[in-house]
Amino acid sequence: MTVVASSTMFYSCDTLEMEDLASPNSLSPDLADADLLLNNIQLSYIGAMQDMQGNGAALGRISNMSGRNYYNNFGGGTVSGAWGALYSGMMPDIAVIEGLNTDGLLDFHMGISKIMQSHVMMGLVDSLGDIPWSEAVNATEYPSPGVDDGETVYAAAVAMLGEAAGYLGTAGGGNDLFYGGDISKWVKLHNTLLMRANLTTGNYSAALAQTNVIESAADDFQFNYGTQELQPDTRHPFYQSDYTTSGANIYQSNWLMDQMIGGAQQWLDLAVTVTADTPMPISDTRRRYYFYRQTWDTPGNIALVDYVSGDGNNGYTFVWPDSFGGDNTNGETLQCSLQTVPFHLEFTPDEGTWCSTGIGYWGRAHGNDEGTPPDSFTRTASGVYPSGGSFDNQYDRPSYVAGSGLANIPSGAVGQGNGGGGAGIWPIYLSSYVSFMKAEAAMWTGDVAMAAMYMEQGMNQSIAKVQGFVALDAEADADLIPTAADNAAFVASVMAEFNAAPASSPLDGFGWPVEKDKLDVLGEQYFVAMFGGANDAWNFIRRTGHPRTLGRSLSDPAESGLFPRTGLYPGSEISANPNILQRSDNNTLVFWDNGAINPAN
Repeated sequence: MTVVASSTMFYSCDTLEMEDLASPNSLSPDLADADLLLNNIQLSYIGAMQDMQGNGAALGRISNMSGRNYYNNFGGGTVSGAWGALYSGMMPDIAVIEGLNTDGLLDFHMGISKIMQSHVMMGLVDSLGDIPWSEAVNATEYPSPGVDDGETVYAAAVAMLGEAAGYLGTAGGGNDLFYGGDISKWVKLHNTLLMRANLTTGNYSAALAQTNVIESAADDFQFNYGTQELQPDTRHPFYQSDYTTSGANIYQSNWLMDQMIGGAQQWLDLAVTVTADTPMPISDTRRRYYFYRQTWDTPGNIALVDYVSGDGNNGYTFVWPDSFGGDNTNGETLQCSLQTVPFHLEFTPDEGTWCSTGIGYWGRAHGNDEGTPPDSFTRTASGVYPSGGSFDNQYDRPSYVAGSGLANIPSGAVGQGNGGGGAGIWPIYLSSYVSFMKAEAAMWTGDVAMAAMYMEQGMNQSIAKVQGFVALDAEADADLIPTAADNAAFVASVMAEFNAAPASSPLDGFGWPVEKDKLDVLGEQYFVAMFGGANDAWNFIRRTGHPRTLGRSLSDPAESGLFPRTGLYPGSEISANPNILQRSDNNTLVFWDNGAINPAN
């Protein structure tokens, strides 16, 4: 009764005065807090990056693409999150900060906001081509803005970087969610985005000559996550999906996993006739950090065991289960393990990985749209990098003891709180990315030696970055952590492959390169380094037509359709804005796209 009486008194006394106040849900600019607006801009930006990076990763086979048809997969929702982040989130908030910045005290806010806005603008052009700009900046006069051509918007984004540099040159300092207010690091990101713009638009000499860019791990541009589970959940999104009480929920890319273990064939070559102390094939020393295997044996694919006692075969490696007369297919958890190879993938490198990858790497091929079987505690999960999960403690060759069965197989199931608890990162621009971008620019200018130097540098930067994450997992098996010698041997093997590769090579009758050329090798390593981010993978494919070794779609080309050169405009925008016409296909070329065709698509 006291509460009701008090409420009545409050209403009767203060109603008229409240009518004069601004709505708490729509504060007038003079009541806005610039720091909170900046926080919102940064969160809108990271959401936009995740949206666009998801597309790049799926198209680059860095993550799994689940739908079979490209047009359906990259329709009206392709970049709807990034679209809303720019037009409904970042632009209005930046305009308010600009209005508040009458004395220059918010120059830091303006500088970093303009950098982030410029990046999203370029990303939307890369994804859609022509987008609103000149009318979008004046929503009052143009509530339904039309589009500008992509080249004009790109030029506006580059000009905005110039504005950002001016603001940062006079900024007195501030704070942010990425660099903690370090202006010098924001300047390096600014220069990196200039380099990216030049590389994308074909000004390769300018990209190669760009200085003061992100060149060391200390300058890496990334978003950091925590370990808090509730109110709010601050853990990495991959961790939230994969480390649950009901198991893992993400399917990893078979192409990427096979790429990193070194290919199925060398594991087959290892088996049966070699002794147990024969060195394992040289494989990517980041694989135990990227992927967490929940099992040692993938249905329908190879697994290896060391026979350690018994009938005279002591100390030999065998293929499991064939050498023991068994059958490891399992239609319940991996239906395709009972099926034959799709006709269009027969006699191609995808023949061994279209369904699964060996030695326990359990993911899905490009375009696999099957339902979800009971495999959440057997499929491969995201690892300690970048999601803050677990380091992979599975042995590649567990022991088989006669009369006792398999030994030294650790319990592999994921669990809530395991590993690093989700304290991972979302990489946006790392020093390794910059080195690979320089390597590509050097290739375009014809300087192969410089390209090799930057490529090797990028690989070493990526390995050092990734392997530092092992400290997050207290249960990592020290015996399985790669040594400096392991890293050096892997890098040397890839560089030998690059140096020996021809400048170009023809395709065989199935559309695969007869042998890898230099851009194939460089592209593969760039894509591996981009794991967890991968916004620029789609651009690389369209710009270069490489790497041509990407896994083919599970569907035949007639069903999958043409590889998207652009996505479609967000459906919600088409419904609300009569001045934007939806495309009927996704084959429109962005202004910088020279139409290079990758045979994998």
